[in-house]
Amino acid sequence: MSNMNITKSKFMEYIRCNRFPALNNIHKRRDLDDALMDRYYDLLDSLENTSDSVHEDDFLEPDLTHLEVMMPYFTKVEVLAANKVIHMFGEETKYGTEYGTQKLFLRDFSNFNLMCYVDIYNTNNDKINIIEAKATTSNKFMKLGYTEDKIRYDLFYLGDDDILRLNEEHNPSLLSNKKYLKQRKKLFDRLEGSGVYVYDLAFQRFVIEGKTKDAKYYLAVLNHEYVFDGQYDGDEPLYTNDIIRFVDLTTITKEMQGKIERDIDKVMERIINDDESRVRLGKHCQLKKMRECIYKDLCYDMFPKKNSILMYMDKHHGFKDPSGIKHDYLDLVNEGYKSMEDIPDAWLNRKNNRIQRYVAQTKKIHLDEGKIRSAIDVIQYPIYHLDFESFPCPLPRFLGEKPYTQSLFQFSLHIERVPGICDKENDHLEFLASDSSDQRLELVEKLCDYIKDDTGSVLVYNEAFEKTRIKELAVMYPKYSEKLLSINDRLFDLLHIVKTNTKLFEALGFDTDRAKTINYYHEDLEGSFSIKKVLPVFSDLSYTDMAVGNGMEAVYAYAGFKNLNAAELEVTRSNLRLYCQQDTWAMVEILDKLRKI
Repeated sequence: MSNMNITKSKFMEYIRCNRFPALNNIHKRRDLDDALMDRYYDLLDSLENTSDSVHEDDFLEPDLTHLEVMMPYFTKVEVLAANKVIHMFGEETKYGTEYGTQKLFLRDFSNFNLMCYVDIYNTNNDKINIIEAKATTSNKFMKLGYTEDKIRYDLFYLGDDDILRLNEEHNPSLLSNKKYLKQRKKLFDRLEGSGVYVYDLAFQRFVIEGKTKDAKYYLAVLNHEYVFDGQYDGDEPLYTNDIIRFVDLTTITKEMQGKIERDIDKVMERIINDDESRVRLGKHCQLKKMRECIYKDLCYDMFPKKNSILMYMDKHHGFKDPSGIKHDYLDLVNEGYKSMEDIPDAWLNRKNNRIQRYVAQTKKIHLDEGKIRSAIDVIQYPIYHLDFESFPCPLPRFLGEKPYTQSLFQFSLHIERVPGICDKENDHLEFLASDSSDQRLELVEKLCDYIKDDTGSVLVYNEAFEKTRIKELAVMYPKYSEKLLSINDRLFDLLHIVKTNTKLFEALGFDTDRAKTINYYHEDLEGSFSIKKVLPVFSDLSYTDMAVGNGMEAVYAYAGFKNLNAAELEVTRSNLRLYCQQDTWAMVEILDKLRKI
């Protein structure tokens, strides 16, 4: 048998492209070996559930510190899954919370060692159940569905045994339904949504079937509908078995065995060839996704630092030439198109892209003074500049929370009483949890106290996050519901002034075309309107040298509270205060500069 091992995590990376194995031989991933890669992917799985609060510029490559902070939650998910397996299936169950303690399967395949550890291995009356525990939620599968005659149909159904199964298993006629099959196909896409988990399990099945046939294959995931009832054993939350939900993927993983074998052959060929030649860029790079290729910078080094084709807004829609043919931006990249100016003028059928091209060519700033001033006139004083920080914990920690609830632990508030008059320190109020205990009520009380019952606007940046959090708090704390909902009604999004919002500007009397067009663009924005990009354009402030410099760093800083001594905790809390304060002060600065345009 060959000494070359192909683990599950290695296979999942090596199948990306022909170049990856060769690059991996040269540039070994810092600090992460095979034993940590599975945990690394668990962390990425958890980050993927934070999409409503994390901007693309908050992308943070996980390291060992972040793994250490999140590891207890991943371990707990596996233990909870194992407990449910024992409860449901009984008999003999083998699992382990440390890498290498689970049941190991090896398969000799063309002189390579295929290997995988099974999270939970269960035998019951000669039946074998293979369960892979993942720190994602059942919503990944339950949201898959289609509409027919205005009626919603789901891809999966939830059985009385609390197991999700494909609807075709009790209605085989669905296998001739084109809409059903279109949704089903998503399970086979390893680069999207639920498909990555199916592919992962299908590889394990290929390895296992070298020794064991006729097993059942399940994912154990967090039940996104589970609500924590607030019961504890000491400081530890007590969860019922309902927090785990199984997804039966036996049928799908069986169908995938031929593809898995072909992909294994492909990976082995790549390892043998060890070819570091450039490859076509594509979906497999997973650009700006949490699973973005770790060697992305080596392949994307040909693009200009400013005004590259990758910075075009809405580029995923492609570019249409005068004959009506649509050109995918990745196809254009692989054909040699690198800068904004490489795209022919006639292909830019989106006005905002034409604006970006104009700014790139002239180095002038684009701005629509009329729209900006009209929107600013809507804002009422005093302005309460508000920003929240939250922890999307995989497991609910406090009463009323669900898996990945965006649990608020901090807010910053700058109060601007008259236009342009606001002091960074003296007009600043804040709340930050003193430790990792439940301090949501105190946060709500402070918020309702600091934001007065006047007509002042509550200014936020990217309002969907704040609106949702405030609505959740109103349900959780009915005593403060009226005040919280009043605050919600007063929210105004600064992003709408900088970028645009069609409904807002149509309501202000602008025609649809102008309402849809961006209000401001500077080449340093690089196609992004995140506050991290916008702030340096309007001021000398930056997040670059801050100890906590983006949303994900704030998440990890708070998540690590319980691991810190008193001195370390104080330093970390100070860093969090400075970061959140910077977010609201940034809004003050940006609005002031816009006001002076």
